[in-house]
Amino acid sequence: MTFGQNLQKHRKEKRLSQEALANQLFVTRQSVSQWENDRTMPSVDLLLKLSEIFGTTVDALLGKPETESIPQPISSVNILKEEKDIRSAMRGSLHTAAVITFSVALFFGVLSGMMYFFKCNIYHTPVAFSHTDWDMIARYGLIALLCAAAGVVLAVIGEIAARRAVSFGKDHPCSLRFFYDHLEIEEENAEPLSLFYSNIRAITETDGYFVFKMQNKSLLCVDKKDAGNSEELSKLLKSTAHYRDLRLCKTRQTDGIKLRILQAERDFLFVSAFFTLPALLIIFGWLNTFITENQPLRIFLWLLPLLWAAAVAALGVVLVIRHVRALRLIIAGGVALLVCAAFSFLINTANVLYNLQNDRLTAESFTEYMEAHGMVVDNTIKGREELYISSCLTAHPKNNGFNIMLMEFDEYSQLNGLFSAHETCGELINKVLSTPRRTTRYTSQDFSFNTFYTETTGDRIAYVSLNEYTVIYFDVPLEKRDQLREVMSDLELHFPY
Repeated sequence: MTFGQNLQKHRKEKRLSQEALANQLFVTRQSVSQWENDRTMPSVDLLLKLSEIFGTTVDALLGKPETESIPQPISSVNILKEEKDIRSAMRGSLHTAAVITFSVALFFGVLSGMMYFFKCNIYHTPVAFSHTDWDMIARYGLIALLCAAAGVVLAVIGEIAARRAVSFGKDHPCSLRFFYDHLEIEEENAEPLSLFYSNIRAITETDGYFVFKMQNKSLLCVDKKDAGNSEELSKLLKSTAHYRDLRLCKTRQTDGIKLRILQAERDFLFVSAFFTLPALLIIFGWLNTFITENQPLRIFLWLLPLLWAAAVAALGVVLVIRHVRALRLIIAGGVALLVCAAFSFLINTANVLYNLQNDRLTAESFTEYMEAHGMVVDNTIKGREELYISSCLTAHPKNNGFNIMLMEFDEYSQLNGLFSAHETCGELINKVLSTPRRTTRYTSQDFSFNTFYTETTGDRIAYVSLNEYTVIYFDVPLEKRDQLREVMSDLELHFPY
């Protein structure tokens, strides 16, 4: 009988229509009809599924004579019994998940530590330090601890699985015979156990081993070198439903320590690519706090996340060319590079979207306004240590009850003048924050290189604002608020003043 005749016979014996059989195989009814008319043949995986549905062998479905239907194993191999070999085979099962969770824990831990250091260097006075908001630091630290705990759990699960495999290999030495449609487990002094590949819970292929997880959770490890026809066996197992390919290299068949190190580096770099943007934000904040004059270092730190993302993507390309599975590095590095580049572009061109250049308060308009409101304006640029400062004016009432300071920075070099203005604004805000006093109210806003910050305490009110190249600042006693409000009420300061 032909394959089509056998298929039609078995289908009718099971009382299945062509459409019902097609639904079980996830194909069309027309495909089943063509098979039964011997016009086409199903693929290997569909032949396996048909043999499972009808409870017969593939050879029987194909209509081979009895003399030819004696099944011959594709490969026959003993399972691993030595603890060292089994642990080497098991190492790749949970390796990737463990490395990724530990990498995430490391990055969140570093991020939390950087923020803690940042807070300690800014809020360094006892009163201000005690009222610092630690929620973000605690949140990042908690995420790091949870990820580290998950990594430990995965490592423990891997250790338990390895111990179970070692115990089973020592107590049940057996061999595996791989057939076209089923697997036989032969143990000494016992009848061979035959089962379809679909009845195996999980089949994992690593660079040097096959690991079979059975329904009773026992683990059988096989060395590819002992399997003989490992390439043919790999193709057969790949067509099964529960197959997982964890190979790192497409051409190598070793599973040494170099491959494990390469896999750990790949997974670590994969995670690190997603942290380039938060790293960019942290570095951006540090630039304006700790680095004031070293322009090359500032530029290098600004470009570092971009360089890192580009390096991850480039390394992925190199590894793929060398037949290492690293497509994830290309994707992660490329996405991170695009995000960081877009972020940098928006930061440097935000004024195109919201132009504040023409709205800022100039030295001439400041002097004119303050003098019209009975204030004395002095030129206090002498002795100023800020870089690229072009003018510094201080307005105060005749009784010198408080001061309002205005600083302008050079515009001939956008990079230098603008960064210097931003750093000066940051220093003044830090000066306000580091004063030992209890804050009762504060508001802040930051848009590109434009910053706004006010703070009210029990006895003082402070104001710091940056608008492009102009900084305005005062920190006065609270009892002067009414007089200060009277002076400032008519001054039409555009956002963010």
